[in-house]
Amino acid sequence: MLDYIIVQAGGKGSRMQVLTRNKPKALVPVNNLPMIFHLFKKYPEKKYIIIGDYKIDVLERYLREFATVDYKLVSGSGHTGTCAGLSEALSYVPDGQRFMLIWCDLVLSDDYEIPETDNNIIGISKDFSCRWKYENGEFVEERSDEYGVAGHFIFKDKSYIDDLPTDGEFVRYLKGKGLKFEEQPLYRTKEYGLYSEWNKLPKMRCRPFNKITIDNDKVIKEGIDEQGKKLAVRECAWYQKMQGKNFDGIPAIYSYDPLVMELVDGKNIYEYTYLPTEQKKYVLEKIIGRLKEIHQMESAPYDEESYRVAYLDKTYDRLKKVRNLVPFANDPVVTINGRECRNIFYHQEEVERLVMQYAPREFVLIHGDCTFSNTVLRHDSDPVFIDPRGYFGNTEFYGDAAYDWVKLYYSLFSNYDQFNLKRFSLDIRDKDVTLDIGSNSWENMEEYFFELLEGEVTRRQVKILLAIIWLSLTTYAWEDYDSICGAFYNGLYYLEEALGMESAYSYFSRNMNFINSALQGISMSEMDRLILDCEKALKSGHKVIASGLGKNVPICEKFEGTMVSLGLDARFLHTNSAVHGEMGLVHPGDVLMILTKSGSTTESVYLAELMKKREGVKLWLMSCNENGTLVKYVDNKLIIPLEHEGDPWNIIPNNSTTCFLIVLQMIAMQLARRMDVSLDRFKENHPGGAIGEILSVEN
Repeated sequence: MLDYIIVQAGGKGSRMQVLTRNKPKALVPVNNLPMIFHLFKKYPEKKYIIIGDYKIDVLERYLREFATVDYKLVSGSGHTGTCAGLSEALSYVPDGQRFMLIWCDLVLSDDYEIPETDNNIIGISKDFSCRWKYENGEFVEERSDEYGVAGHFIFKDKSYIDDLPTDGEFVRYLKGKGLKFEEQPLYRTKEYGLYSEWNKLPKMRCRPFNKITIDNDKVIKEGIDEQGKKLAVRECAWYQKMQGKNFDGIPAIYSYDPLVMELVDGKNIYEYTYLPTEQKKYVLEKIIGRLKEIHQMESAPYDEESYRVAYLDKTYDRLKKVRNLVPFANDPVVTINGRECRNIFYHQEEVERLVMQYAPREFVLIHGDCTFSNTVLRHDSDPVFIDPRGYFGNTEFYGDAAYDWVKLYYSLFSNYDQFNLKRFSLDIRDKDVTLDIGSNSWENMEEYFFELLEGEVTRRQVKILLAIIWLSLTTYAWEDYDSICGAFYNGLYYLEEALGMESAYSYFSRNMNFINSALQGISMSEMDRLILDCEKALKSGHKVIASGLGKNVPICEKFEGTMVSLGLDARFLHTNSAVHGEMGLVHPGDVLMILTKSGSTTESVYLAELMKKREGVKLWLMSCNENGTLVKYVDNKLIIPLEHEGDPWNIIPNNSTTCFLIVLQMIAMQLARRMDVSLDRFKENHPGGAIGEILSVEN
């Protein structure tokens, strides 16, 4: 019986080169699993004592999030060699207990079995070269690929090595101790301590939960765990739904349990790096055309919950799992490739508002994962879609059409497929991050992509959804620490780009804040005085006059129109033409409001000077500038403290005219109440149009 396994996961792993730049070698992925997780998968019921030193903080955080076995992590930091940390590790193995000691870069063969024997065991390499050999009961420091000491030992009891040094080579220690071992040949066991050995591995094109088998001209796809089997059911259901729809953009399906399909004669899109521009355009047209065919086949009612789940809830759930794993994930701003990027954890409300504003009117039938990896060109010409997602949020088959477009853009512009094949370089430094992803060589199709989809999606919509999809990839690529971090950083990089692109919603939000702030800054006592002056003028048989020029002309005309429809005497006086005879409509007892944003317009100043000389006229200034020329010249003034006009240069009269309109309309409504204007009176003045029709029906 063997219950304990000690894993020596220390050492810098420098022979793994770039693979251990950001992580310890125990976490380097081999066949879709971190090396150490192959042990966990083979012996999930064992108790593990894991020794770490280099990047032990990364190892600790990763194991905390993803390891499901019973383990204890100890530190070998401050010591050297394979003896580092072993003494402490042994303290967690009970006396009299048999245990295994294994180097983390060994991946045992599928048919390996722990031998039932009373002897101490040494694993002997048969398929790879080792620096030490064990032959005829002796340790020799001589390279061997037939008698090599592989880094695998089973001890009957820890008392056999209770005098371990704190530093140095474990095998050299064993040689000096003179222990004898029963040999166990490790056929088909692999050692991945060298980058050259790791690089010989086939690049996995399927996730850890899938198994792909090629049988002549057929592909057999099977789910190998609960997640894989669940996804396989949805994939098969989608293919079944497509049968009979006269759509040749999917492979021929021969059976559904297991899924057996045609091996398409062609390559994945990302492999066509050499196509000339015109041919790429042709291929892109056909891909988009076929996806539109799918979208037009069927539709379903929009489901807000599914939309939120697909884009937001799922993403946030995955991000929470890696927040304490990814460096800088708790910082408000992360510097990525020289760009300061806002962290989504500090901008969730803003991101949510932005995503929700692009909700579609209806759901359509979608593929759901139409990346270049899932699109094959049959005979190098016709796109064929494989690996459909089959769901969107909580909705089967149907979803947001933009989800397909952004998955296509995911490959075309941001090179997801190269990232998925681990063709990227990530350098996590003390204060910033650099990420370089290999190219699919289709980035030059970006503008044509948006041209083909004009009216379907907007550029900012695609950018924000692209960021969401990268962020959502974090734990989907859980088997590789660099992929988790890289997906997070790339998501933040594109998120910053999306947040920096002004949308209609953000424009509305920003300018509503400017307008609200300006209106709230108005002196209510001055406002009350202005309304009272207008009320007195009307009740004494006089009128209220609004004067403006330029962009304020239609604002004043709107005020006049509202007042007249209420039966209240009001006029518009053009500031410029007033001095050419129109001043004649201003009589003693009238209220004259001069609207000028700057308070210093030459025409406005001139009119005010003339009106001050006219006895009995109640002169008011309405301005956005408390330092304008007229502020000191006119006794009665209403200042609207507007901070910004809302245009890129803070010069075009946008928000100022809006504020003037709101204030004048408020004055009209207050006067209607104070003058006891009834709905019947309004009806008499407005019998025509849609309003007149509504009022006649109500009566």
